[in-house]
Amino acid sequence: MSRAAPHGVTPLGPNRRSGGPLRIGVLVSATGANLNTLLGMQKRQPDAFQVCLVASHGSTAKALDVARDAGVETWTGDFDAYCGLASKAVGDEGRLRYRRRAREWHDTLDARIADWEARHGALDLVVLAYHRWIEGSLLTRFEGRMINQHPGDLSVLDASNRRLLVGNDPVRLAMTAGHTTTRTSCFLVDARHDGGAVLCMGPPVPVEGRRATPEDAWEQELRQKDLSDRPCLEWTVRAFAAGRLALGEGTHADGSRGVLVDGRPTELGGRRLA
Repeated sequence: MSRAAPHGVTPLGPNRRSGGPLRIGVLVSATGANLNTLLGMQKRQPDAFQVCLVASHGSTAKALDVARDAGVETWTGDFDAYCGLASKAVGDEGRLRYRRRAREWHDTLDARIADWEARHGALDLVVLAYHRWIEGSLLTRFEGRMINQHPGDLSVLDASNRRLLVGNDPVRLAMTAGHTTTRTSCFLVDARHDGGAVLCMGPPVPVEGRRATPEDAWEQELRQKDLSDRPCLEWTVRAFAAGRLALGEGTHADGSRGVLVDGRPTELGGRRLA
């Protein structure tokens, strides 16, 4: 019989039948590097991990071909046709309309996933490698079971305790600020902008004299994908499957929940891999 969690502690982990593999859904936008990491885990331990479903907001992501080649069910979409482009959503009314349509689009995706789960079995974890903002029922239903890889150190805060390396170009931001290393963070997705509890950070990757140009920043990010993204995601998924993770009662300076690993509190950034 499992013991109840201490007061204020929220265990993270799948509520699934004993002995079955961790059932994973993946939302993709780009090359499929994180998807390949998950498929590699499945290939090595098919009894422990299973990528069951891959969905995208578009139809041209290379990750979709990665999924198809692996025999994983794939779904395409046309988010931009339904919602328009975020860059064209100007003014309060335009931004509100874009946000409302984006929520409707993801609510529809959530309903489709729920229908799929009723026929094929529940997903234990959703992994994002995804370039769209999620709100609504999809976010709510997978609360505590949706993680995202972010190519920036989310423990770096400004004087007001706000996360500095957020947004679309955190590697270049770090290099511009003179950081000598960059690293990937894996965090729980919530309604905030790159603001959820950080579960793990991958090993730091030396900048090695690269400058904060678009070309050098992209070269640094490619190195980071292999040296920091992959181990960060692998550790997080394994820890999630093993029930090693929980949210503590307190919060960090940035307002995010504290993360417990094996019942022990961690500093902001969760488990930091060397």
